[in-house]
Amino acid sequence: MTLASVDFKTEFAVDMTCQNCVNAVSGALRDVPGVERYDIDLESKRVTITGKTPPSHLLTALKSTNRQVIVRGTSSASLNTPTQAAVSILESPLPLPASIASTSNPILAGVENPISSSGLSDRALPGMNEEEHSQKVFGICRFVQIAPKIVLMDLTVRLPPPARVGLGTADKARYNVYVSSTGNLVDPPITTGKPFVKLGEIEPDKEGYGDMFKEVDGELWEWIGRGCIVEAASSVSMPPNARASTRTSTIGRIFAGVVARSAGAWGNDKTVCACSGRTMWEEGRDMEKKF
Repeated sequence: MTLASVDFKTEFAVDMTCQNCVNAVSGALRDVPGVERYDIDLESKRVTITGKTPPSHLLTALKSTNRQVIVRGTSSASLNTPTQAAVSILESPLPLPASIASTSNPILAGVENPISSSGLSDRALPGMNEEEHSQKVFGICRFVQIAPKIVLMDLTVRLPPPARVGLGTADKARYNVYVSSTGNLVDPPITTGKPFVKLGEIEPDKEGYGDMFKEVDGELWEWIGRGCIVEAASSVSMPPNARASTRTSTIGRIFAGVVARSAGAWGNDKTVCACSGRTMWEEGRDMEKKF
C-alpha cells in the first residue's frame, strides 16, 4: 500500500449504536498501516482518522465491520493549509451498450444472474451509491490539498474488459490519467485539449479494477471545474485524423467526470436530505435494498 508523505484527516459517518460498535470500529482501524490516530464519537456517529492511509483503504476497513459508512470529508491535518477537497465521478461521455460496459460489478454490467457470469466480481467502488447515478459509474477520484503545493489523489476505477473495447486480447491495458484543459467532453478526446495536469498512468487488472494513490504537484483550486480523464493510452497515440474519423471511436476507451469541490473534515454536518426529508442512513439503506 502506498502512503502519503504528509498526514491528512478523513471524516466518516459510521452507523454506530453502542459500545460494541465502537470496539468493532477501533479493532478494524488498529492495525491499518499509516493510521496515526483515530477519534470515535458514538453520539454523533463520527469517526475521524488522521494519518497517511488512502481514504479508499480506510473505507474498506470500516465497512469490514458490516456497518453503514459514509465519507463526510477530507482535509489537511495542518492548520496552516486551507481546506480544499474535491471529487470526480467517472462516467462514459458516450452511452455504452451492456455488451461493452460489462464491469466487475454484475449489477452495473446488466447481468441478470451474477452467479453464472464468469470473470465478474461484486467489488463496489468505495463510497459510491451507484444507484444515484443515471449512467454507469466507472470510477471515483478524490483529491485533497495536504500541503501548499501538494495535492493527494485517490483513484479507483472499474473499467470494461480491454478486448470488448478494441484494446487487444491482453488481460491488461494502460490508461493515462489527467486533469483536462477546459473543453467539450461530449465528443472526446479531440475537444478535451492537451492535459492541464498529468496525474499518471494506471493499469487495471483483467477485471478492469485498478487504483492509484499518489501526490501531485499543484493547487487544487486550479483544477475545480475541469475534467478528470481516464483515457486508454492507445487512444492517445492515435493520429488526430483517425480519432476524428468516427464519433464512436472512443467508446469504452475514455471516462471523465467534473472535478467538483467537496467538503473537508468537519465541513459537512448535513444528516437530513432537504429533498426527501429522510436521514442519510435511511437514504443509504434504501440504496442497499436495490442491490
